[in-house]
Amino acid sequence: MPYLLNKVVAFFVFTLGVGIQLGVAQNTFEITDPTKNLPKEYNVLEVSVEGNETVREKFILNSSLLGAGAKITYPGDAIPNAIKNLYRSGLFSDVQIFITEQTLTDLKLLIKVVEQPRILEYKLEGIKRSQRRDLKDQINILPGVAVTDGVVIQAKNIIRKFYRERGHWDTKVTHRIEESERAGGNRVILIFDIEPGKKFEVKEIFFEGNEAFSDRKLVKKMKPLKVDKWWKFLSKKVYKKADFEEGRDKVIAAYQKKGYMDVFVKSDTVYTFDYRRGRKTGVKVGLSIIEGPQYKIRNITWDGNTVYTDEQLNLTLGFQKGDFFDQEKFDLNLRGNQASSDVTALYQNIGYLFFQVFPTITKVGQDSLDIQFDIYEDEIATIRQVSFSGNTKTHDDVVRRTLRTVPGNTYSREAIIRTIRELSTLGYFDPQNIEPGLFPLPQEKEVDIEYDLDESASTDNFEFSGGYGGRGVGAIVSARLNFNNFSLARMFERGGWNPIPSGDGQQVSLGVQVTGSGFQSYTVGFVEPWLKGKPTSLGLNLNYSYINFTNSDERNILFSSGVTVGRRLKFPDDYFSQRVSLRYELYDVVGGATFLAEGNSNLMILNNTFERNSLDNFISPNSGSKITFQSEVALPLPEFSEFYKLKFAYQHHVPLTEKLIITSIAEYGYIGYLTETRRSNFQRFLMGGTQLQQQQNFLTDNIDLRGYPGGNGGSIAPFVDGEQIAGRIYNKYAVELRYPAVASEQLQVIPYSFVDAGNTFLDFETYNPFNVRRSTGFGVRLFLPILGLVDLSYGYRLDGIPGTNIDAGQWEFLFNIGSPF
Repeated sequence: MPYLLNKVVAFFVFTLGVGIQLGVAQNTFEITDPTKNLPKEYNVLEVSVEGNETVREKFILNSSLLGAGAKITYPGDAIPNAIKNLYRSGLFSDVQIFITEQTLTDLKLLIKVVEQPRILEYKLEGIKRSQRRDLKDQINILPGVAVTDGVVIQAKNIIRKFYRERGHWDTKVTHRIEESERAGGNRVILIFDIEPGKKFEVKEIFFEGNEAFSDRKLVKKMKPLKVDKWWKFLSKKVYKKADFEEGRDKVIAAYQKKGYMDVFVKSDTVYTFDYRRGRKTGVKVGLSIIEGPQYKIRNITWDGNTVYTDEQLNLTLGFQKGDFFDQEKFDLNLRGNQASSDVTALYQNIGYLFFQVFPTITKVGQDSLDIQFDIYEDEIATIRQVSFSGNTKTHDDVVRRTLRTVPGNTYSREAIIRTIRELSTLGYFDPQNIEPGLFPLPQEKEVDIEYDLDESASTDNFEFSGGYGGRGVGAIVSARLNFNNFSLARMFERGGWNPIPSGDGQQVSLGVQVTGSGFQSYTVGFVEPWLKGKPTSLGLNLNYSYINFTNSDERNILFSSGVTVGRRLKFPDDYFSQRVSLRYELYDVVGGATFLAEGNSNLMILNNTFERNSLDNFISPNSGSKITFQSEVALPLPEFSEFYKLKFAYQHHVPLTEKLIITSIAEYGYIGYLTETRRSNFQRFLMGGTQLQQQQNFLTDNIDLRGYPGGNGGSIAPFVDGEQIAGRIYNKYAVELRYPAVASEQLQVIPYSFVDAGNTFLDFETYNPFNVRRSTGFGVRLFLPILGLVDLSYGYRLDGIPGTNIDAGQWEFLFNIGSPF
């Protein structure tokens, strides 16, 4: 037995020895010191980093919290937490940490990382080009950014929101990564595959709890969210969240206007449903409303007012005892409305800048309100100083002379509003970006005012167009160069031509219209709006026009020159102005109409125009009116022809909504004579077309009317003995509805619809203001700083012109340059 036991022991020891040697030789395992597996605190002597290409080493060390000098417990949470922190940054696809050297008290570490790929570019696929363009304006992914979960999730959320706001349901967005061969290194292309989802139309809007308003009325209040009906086939009434929220707020506002102060939406619901036996899907929208009581005003009291009586303030507030409370009207008439007729304006327009009013509304009983106003009038404020900035080209004195707020004057909110209007109508600054800044000094009872101006848009423009002058004239090419902020003085200064002398607000225009040698027209004009520093304008103009009709001996020549002086008036108010002009005209007529005298005709015309103009801007007025009365006399001088002319024009612009504007226009004109022997038939009235179409007919006074071509054979005018002659009386009416769809510094787009009516008459015996030629249609005005205002209209004639081939029931396209207002 002992011998056998010794053999077994010897074999075990031999086998163990061979195994240890083989293990050491092949490095398949090692025997570790079990004491090293016990948690113990170590000093980190050194940390090195490998694998980083674009991420800074310092960022990796700071994120890991394992910098040199740190104390960590190993084994413990320090190294696993460091790996988690680096992964959490989203910049790495792989992170490993190794112990490169270990003593009883110290450690040296190595952090190995593999960076996430970097974005070379990103693409949006599966959608339209226009949608890609709009989305790329919102997605902010820059080349070189790491592909992280945060970057991808943010982009997907932006895409889903983009389509949700446009009425798409169940938008699906996935992403994938493709390697790029165009760039070396770790660069990839991030691709988003997009399925926008379907647009579902709103098929029903329903309400619960409404008693004061019927469902039908509330559905109308929900605009812009609309219910789709079979006859509304021109546009889809799809559900959009923004439309729903706006419509919901309008429903609440409608209740509040009728005195329902406590109204609120208890709940709302939006869901899809199938109809037409499951073949179609639509949207239902529902609101559950708690109306509450309808409140009436019981008492209105004012405390602290010394400048105005209670009766005056009540009248301005617009409420009386027993009226239903209207929250919107209350806010506007107390603190600020468009007409500047509110209680606050009542005080601030006479200098009480520091005026304050505090309303207290108390509910009495079930449905009554007591309103108490506590007023702090304070003292009148004086304007200490006025400054402006942003006029990089326009000279300071041009801006300063336009201001209605002057240092030393009493503060007036109305004067600030008027200043903004005057600066806007100059045409040098963007009206949308004129910002007044108020800097009150309460202790001194003074205020500083600063106007921030935007002169980024060019004031000069070049107009180039073509038209058709009718039979015998043919195609017309027209060009005009307008310098609207010219400076005559800078023409003679060193460096004044940069590239055009500008900054003094003067206007210079050069125009030409030609159609070969058959028609030519040349004009030169100059206007100084402030003569010798006073609000008096001086205008000079020259014109030469020549026409020789094709295949005809008829020839017309006009040479004219004139001077105009204008001035502002302060009575009846300072919206009035007067212009007086003296114009010389020389006509040379050969052949043509029998009612025009052949040979030379001389006219010396004195014109006097009174005008009240309160339009807020001249390109597309949003509010205001313009009344013009013009009297003109061709003086009965020896060897000169004579006539007198009276013209009246009125236009009124009213906003129906924030942007939808309705314009009403009425015009009348009459031409008479002072003598029997030297009557002039020049400058009588023709109607139709635009000034561009009518320019070649310079023997008459041409009145615009859309839907009718104008010019030779296309104008509205009476007939005498089978020949069409210009009328002595005219009237014109127009209604226009327009909406400025685009309003930016580079472009304004103003679509509109219209109804026009007008006629010319031979005398009062045939005059009938209701006998008119009518048209209706639509158009668009385009304003570009370099081209000016271009007006395109497409009118449908409801009436023809008797005696011509201009029949009813036809469409007429017209092109014009310049503002009709």
